[in-house]
Amino acid sequence: MSSATRIARNTSVLLISQIISFGESAVYTILVARYLGAEGLGILNFGVALTAIFSIFASFGLTTLAIREVARDNSQASKYVANIIPIQMLLALFTVGLIAVLVNVLGYPQQTIYVVYILSISLIVSTFSNLFLAIFQAFEQLEFQAIALIITSVVALCAAVLGIRLHANVVAFAFFMLVSNGAALVYVYAVYAQRFFVPRLEADFTFWRSAFKEAWPMLAAAIGVAIYFRIDVVMISLIQGATAVGFYSVAYTLSEASTVVGSMFVTSLFPVLSRQHQNSKASLRDTSTHSLRYMLYFALPMAFFVTLWAKPIVSLLFGSAFDPSVTALQVLIWAAALMYLAILLGNVLFAANLQRVSLILISAAVAVNVSLNVLLIPKYSYIGASFATVATEASLVALDLIVLGRYGYDLRFRRTSLLPVFGLCVIVAISALLFLRNVPVALITIVDLTVYAALIYKLGLNEQDKRLIGSLLKLSRPGKSER
Repeated sequence: MSSATRIARNTSVLLISQIISFGESAVYTILVARYLGAEGLGILNFGVALTAIFSIFASFGLTTLAIREVARDNSQASKYVANIIPIQMLLALFTVGLIAVLVNVLGYPQQTIYVVYILSISLIVSTFSNLFLAIFQAFEQLEFQAIALIITSVVALCAAVLGIRLHANVVAFAFFMLVSNGAALVYVYAVYAQRFFVPRLEADFTFWRSAFKEAWPMLAAAIGVAIYFRIDVVMISLIQGATAVGFYSVAYTLSEASTVVGSMFVTSLFPVLSRQHQNSKASLRDTSTHSLRYMLYFALPMAFFVTLWAKPIVSLLFGSAFDPSVTALQVLIWAAALMYLAILLGNVLFAANLQRVSLILISAAVAVNVSLNVLLIPKYSYIGASFATVATEASLVALDLIVLGRYGYDLRFRRTSLLPVFGLCVIVAISALLFLRNVPVALITIVDLTVYAALIYKLGLNEQDKRLIGSLLKLSRPGKSER
């Protein structure tokens, strides 16, 4: 199969699993939110945010490095796994100790501290899962990542239902997250050992030095991303309290879930980009440009329709008690649309061996985000944090595009974005006219989707795009398989 078909097929596999997982996760989130309330949900999500920031030390960027290098040379898989596992074991001990010290210094209640302890172990377990999944990704065998995703969400949902029936507290729900990540680790390890080999641990210090040298910018970039995505929750918790975190978390969870298509697409794309960098700079540039176009086609209308439906979505899923989350969702969903572009551009930088440049850009974004949060959260609470996230995403996308252009990867953003932006303007205008005539939102959505899809199909898809869609439809028929 061609690279484009493999990318599309792998994206489809991951997307299907993500849809299944998202359905289960949505039920889980709704049950937990309704059971724990805004304060309990705030405590749980604060623990997730804090431990996520520091759990990056346990991976040290080595997972991303393994994907890139093994995609370029599959024979290196055993070497990377054998040496990265002991490195991550040592780093994991350091991470847990660091988190334990910090949460006690911050003076949180004992219940919150217990939640953080358990979640720190849970995220370290997922770090080892991610290493094995990285090898599957490098070999473009993403069906195993899809199954692991479903296992995690199924176990978490079953545990949550049991916890509610047993009237468990928020600490127990943190433990349920540990159990679900543990189940996924057992699965991916078993599959990895069966398909490849049982890992043998090594301490090749020459390899370690080389790996640390290549990976530390990826670590620093990952820390920057974790701070950028999670620091707002920590700051809201410190300044406004757990209830405000709960309202913000509902909006953030929904907006983050909307990025699933982009994340799955880039997961499939990254190994291909890594190989193209070795073979042809022009191919890497062209593939990235086409990918950017696809991201825009999906992200902009997605954000618009979620903005229209924000109140019904929040009320239906979480109840009227979480109505304060509606405005935050209407703001954050545009940050999610920008994340589609930022995720892609960040991976292009990594594939092109520009991780040090990416580190500088992410550091700038973190500085912008923290500064805006300091200014906006005390006065505007979680709504201020929402606007800070949108502004930061916009600045990061702009910086990524400028830097890529200077390194010879001009993605022709103005031309690429012209049609999707025009399509967005058209459906916004149609919606405004129909709203004035009191047309129901459901009918407006159907009209908008029809018009936008027709515009993209007639003006935005070339013959190659249409042939790719046709080939995927053929692959999906019974009796067809990859050879």
